[in-house]
Amino acid sequence: MTPEEREIIREFQAGLVREEESVSRNLASDQLGMGFRTAINELDWYVWNYAQQDEPTEEQEEQYLIISLGVTRLIRLSMQLHCGFLVPALTFRRQDGPYREILTLISHLGFIQHGRRIAESALAGICQVGRGAEGRYEFVLPAEIVNHAAVEKDVTNHFAREIVRIRNEQMQQSEGLKLRNVIDELHDENVFLFRDYFMGYDADPLLDEYYFQIAWNDLKNATGFDSFNERREFGGISYLKYTLAAAFVNSLCLKHEAFCRAMVRKHPEVRMENILTISADRAGLIDSIRDSLNIVGRNFQHYTTTTEEQAKQIYEIIAVTPRNAELLDGAAAALPCIIEFSQGGIVKCLFGRHRQMEFLLGSLRRTYRKEFDSYQRLREGSFQSAVECLLTSSFPDLEMRRNVRLRKDGKDLTDIDLAVIDRQQGYLLLIQLKFQDSAASDFRVDASRMKHFRDESVRWLEVVSGWLEVTSEKNLGATLRIPRGLQIKRIRKLVLARHHAWSLRSAQLDDDTSFATWDQLVNTVMLMEKQQGDFRTLGGIHTMLRTFIVDTPDRYHRDQAPVEYVLDSLKFAVMQTAADGSLASGTAEVRRR
Repeated sequence: MTPEEREIIREFQAGLVREEESVSRNLASDQLGMGFRTAINELDWYVWNYAQQDEPTEEQEEQYLIISLGVTRLIRLSMQLHCGFLVPALTFRRQDGPYREILTLISHLGFIQHGRRIAESALAGICQVGRGAEGRYEFVLPAEIVNHAAVEKDVTNHFAREIVRIRNEQMQQSEGLKLRNVIDELHDENVFLFRDYFMGYDADPLLDEYYFQIAWNDLKNATGFDSFNERREFGGISYLKYTLAAAFVNSLCLKHEAFCRAMVRKHPEVRMENILTISADRAGLIDSIRDSLNIVGRNFQHYTTTTEEQAKQIYEIIAVTPRNAELLDGAAAALPCIIEFSQGGIVKCLFGRHRQMEFLLGSLRRTYRKEFDSYQRLREGSFQSAVECLLTSSFPDLEMRRNVRLRKDGKDLTDIDLAVIDRQQGYLLLIQLKFQDSAASDFRVDASRMKHFRDESVRWLEVVSGWLEVTSEKNLGATLRIPRGLQIKRIRKLVLARHHAWSLRSAQLDDDTSFATWDQLVNTVMLMEKQQGDFRTLGGIHTMLRTFIVDTPDRYHRDQAPVEYVLDSLKFAVMQTAADGSLASGTAEVRRR
């Protein structure tokens, strides 16, 4: 990036700050929190409608992005300005005037945040920036943008679909159908009309258990759930309790959505947009966290009783409050389910359940940085155990070696995190494990992190390859403690990442090297079991990883039609270079805040 481009980005970012200051002045007068609450209502209402679409259009996807960015930023600014509102809670119907005014503010903030994301992508080298006519800032994407993570997302999405499929199949069985009928009856029996336009519902232990189990299973499959052992403590409270609490608030959202559906069936005159988002008592929620954890916790071996003080401490981690509102900084921050409205009240945001796990990890990192960093360094051992368990349960006659040091002329070169010896086939697999954090929402952070991953992995591969070239068969056997009499016929290398390995697609790898994520490795083993039965070998993993991951053709993001965003005092456009190197033709669609 040239100095001129960096200067243009600095000017652009400063202009976005000035734009945001004008919005902040409007929010400063919202002493009761009407705009704050209306914004959350609109987010939940839009996301509800979005979820009803089988295949959302590009326009709907863009609207989803803008409104989620805008509402999250509005909440952050409001908390910074007010530190809680004057009334404990607000409940009101959707009205034409107020919601249109708030949607204008949401769009304004959404455009500002989108501009920040685009600026980050330019700083990360994804696009170029310049000035166009009338001072318009122009961000120009290359003609083709490789979607490096596409293959990883395929597997992740496959597992998510499988979870839903298995759950649906279970509910179609005899016992599942009976349970479904009971659940539906409980919805109808317990929901009731409240003050003509709203709803209430009575508690039921079966419903609580049913929705908690769904939320817990979903959370276990969320990115980052397995970041720590459940017994690790943050502030004296186990990671298990924090994740149980996250699942509990997610279950409240799932249960509320189900009651909303039951309500509009029972009372068609009630409008969905008036009942999706609800307020609640802060102290009551904290009590519910304590009571719920002490009920569901009985099913977990390492659970201990949760006290009231612990429940308060857990609340401070899983909810966004004026005390931790900086967690919403950044261009695409994670918004949780529970949003503190006042000293005595909270708002339950249904949208928040989709990123509750991400928010929880960010909150733990912010509050307990020392413990967080310390426990991260211990994750490799758990990763080693997981890989060993997967391979030994799927392939016969394997031996494992952990943390093997490679030495030359008395000096340490590097280590092998896990060496796998196939005694039947005379096959040796050398594995480098990378339990990195999940992808960041910040383009620059993510690009830097993946570059670091690639560079470290390439260095490891070069060192290991160099050592293998010069080491003797005797030294190989001694270093890796290969069983006496076993001849190693083939040696291969694998870089295995917990979440993302796609940046290695840009590296020059020899034919004996492959890479994968944990999900991809699990999927590969499952596919081999299905296709090859008992005739599978450890060497087949390398063949499949090379075929379906390493050597698979590049896939590309869809083309970007030119779009212009018009704010009060600046304009910016996002466009794409054509195949011949010129700017893609066509008039830019104009988005006005």
